[in-house]
Amino acid sequence: MTGGSALGAQLSRALDLPLRDYLRALIPAPQTRWNVHRLRLARALEKYLRRHGDPFVDETCDHLLRVPVMQQADHSSLLLDAQTFLNNYLFHVACREAGVPVALNHQCSTVSGIVRRAPVLGPTFLPTRGGLFGVFPFSKKTLKSASFCGLPGPVEMTFDPLAGTTHDVASDLTLGPLVGLRAPDAPTAYRRANDIIWRGLDLDHGVRRVGIDVDVVSECVALHLEDPTSPVSALLFDPAVRDAFLRVKRRLVADPSNLAVNNAAPDFLWIRRGHRLHQVVLTGSGHRAQWTVETDGAPLPVPMEPTAVAAALRAGVLYPDRILTYLVRCLLPGVVAVGGTSQQDYVKLYRRMFVLADAETPFLDRSDLEHIRRPGHSVAGGRPLLEPYGEAMELIRRLGPHTRLDDLDDAYLDRPVGETIGELRCVGHLERAIDR
Repeated sequence: MTGGSALGAQLSRALDLPLRDYLRALIPAPQTRWNVHRLRLARALEKYLRRHGDPFVDETCDHLLRVPVMQQADHSSLLLDAQTFLNNYLFHVACREAGVPVALNHQCSTVSGIVRRAPVLGPTFLPTRGGLFGVFPFSKKTLKSASFCGLPGPVEMTFDPLAGTTHDVASDLTLGPLVGLRAPDAPTAYRRANDIIWRGLDLDHGVRRVGIDVDVVSECVALHLEDPTSPVSALLFDPAVRDAFLRVKRRLVADPSNLAVNNAAPDFLWIRRGHRLHQVVLTGSGHRAQWTVETDGAPLPVPMEPTAVAAALRAGVLYPDRILTYLVRCLLPGVVAVGGTSQQDYVKLYRRMFVLADAETPFLDRSDLEHIRRPGHSVAGGRPLLEPYGEAMELIRRLGPHTRLDDLDDAYLDRPVGETIGELRCVGHLERAIDR
């Protein structure tokens, strides 16, 4: 793939490499030293895992400190979704082949309730078993006006067959036990359901899958804001730094060479109103700049000072945008983000934003700047690496405890990446961006 795509460059270097070897190389070697930013991320992870009753909190946090890598390609989806399964399974294989015991998987829960209308698609619509199921009994009107993390709770899984689907849910070995699963909110329900689905699969459970969501990032940003020496504090609250970054961001997003980021908003944050997230934007500059809600221009109801913003992030009133997410989860702590198609190009763009903004108005420690400049923060994994067909695709569509996942290993892991990626139909959006 040409046209300056970071994804294309990565895949072109790996075309002759066996998929097994490519996956193994995604996992960085264990480290004995880490910076304060990775410690913050580990503290945020610890709080999240303890809240959810995880029995291996210390082991998981220690693993993140020593082996800084995370699968970050997922929106909020159940593992029965074919793309989500491939993202998680291939990362599992990468960890297994590299000999590490934990596969840390992050799902973005700020995605809209409906992301496509024809055919309908979104986090609560599950295509599997040759049909389509509604995971929760919400109307399309509710889903259209909600973000996944904002869906009204408590929630209960029903798996209602949709669009002519006739599959018997009650007798299904995977779907049946999930019917009636209740949780206080949708992200918690998906975390619990995915844990159940994964435990039931026929694979090497010596590698432990750990699922997390945006609450870890919100807590991590809050920890940054409580430290006035953090570059994140400067980014949000130092007018000169903030203005420099936003000028650079808007210029780069508008540049025709940008392949992946189609909107310069929001500016660092989303705000939750009811069940929906709205973009926060900054109008004006310097000390007179105003934080407003993009939808109607109303003033941001949260006082823009560190303590109030940290509290709003922890309460689920504010959420970090994607740029802020990658800064605290990946670029500053030096955590490798294993992701999908567009991630390779937008993370490349984010790195450039921070480097150029710092050159204009310095705010990064020199070691932090070197972290951000260093390549390899985002690496292609998951769905772009494997385009299954025939029996393999049918196996994934009907995933469950009976599925022989060794058949996937046997069919693909020792073939070169140039063959396993197939026709790369999943990158059509990048090809259209390059063509323009």
